[in-house]
Amino acid sequence: MNRAVRLLAFWSLCAAALAGMTGCAGYQMGSVKPTPYADIERIHVPTFENETLEPRSAAIVTNSVIKLLQEDGTYEITSKEKADAILVGKISRIERRQLRAAELDTLKTTEMKLFIVVEWSLVDPTTGQKLGYASARDLDETNVESSSNLRQRPGRVVGQTIQFLDPNFQLSERNAIPLAAEDAAKQLAGQLCNGW
Repeated sequence: MNRAVRLLAFWSLCAAALAGMTGCAGYQMGSVKPTPYADIERIHVPTFENETLEPRSAAIVTNSVIKLLQEDGTYEITSKEKADAILVGKISRIERRQLRAAELDTLKTTEMKLFIVVEWSLVDPTTGQKLGYASARDLDETNVESSSNLRQRPGRVVGQTIQFLDPNFQLSERNAIPLAAEDAAKQLAGQLCNGW
């Protein structure tokens, strides 16, 4: 009986080891860049263009994107002269929506949701041509989505955050912008580095 228990324990251990080794069969070491960006190793990130009335948002979003790309490590951030591609970004909209109103005054916001819409593309540093997904397209009058302008697509991300408002509305909003910018930067880095 003692020999049967040892034999059963041995085969159980072998089966567990085999299952453990095959569990990582789909894992791939190295880069998982989207196919259009497979040859790009170094990226230059100039300050994003700002089409909103929030003066600090361009620097905040650009710094968040650079920080997350450096943390990811898929691309090396470098100067324009050494870059394989240039990440061109534009903050096209900052929108606020009321989530909760004051109990006695429905026009007074106590909690808001802040959205930052960032459009981006990779550009060839020598020719200036846009590199990227075949499905990515620039919005114009013929293909603007009328139902919502806060939809994501390749080349467009929407960062968001929820903020409780204190009596100083401007301070609360100023504190919300870096949080929404970081959310937008995470999504941008996901599209650029992983394709999603």
